Amino acid sequence: MKINPITNPNILKSYQATKPLGPEKNMFPSGRDEVTFSEEAISFSKALAEARDAIELRTPEEKARITDIADAIKQGEYKVGSEEIADKILESVLRK
Repeated sequence: MKINPITNPNILKSYQATKPLGPEKNMFPSGRDEVTFSEEAISFSKALAEARDAIELRTPEEKARITDIADAIKQGEYKVGSEEIADKILESVLRK
């Protein structure tokens, strides 16, 4: 692969004008970087932490059942009947 030389002097000047400041010229008045998180990121982080806590609070029997179901799903052997789904939907609606 051949790389052509830079023939336009304006490109080089543009690069030199935007190169980072040296350590002697502090870009941040406080001398440190700052990070801020959006409300959505904070909300997501809290939800993720709650989900992890919920998983960790499960009994060994519940964890074993979850593992068995996950394995069955991966193997394509997990089947749920439509009546069972309808019952759960009605149950959740009637509880409200």
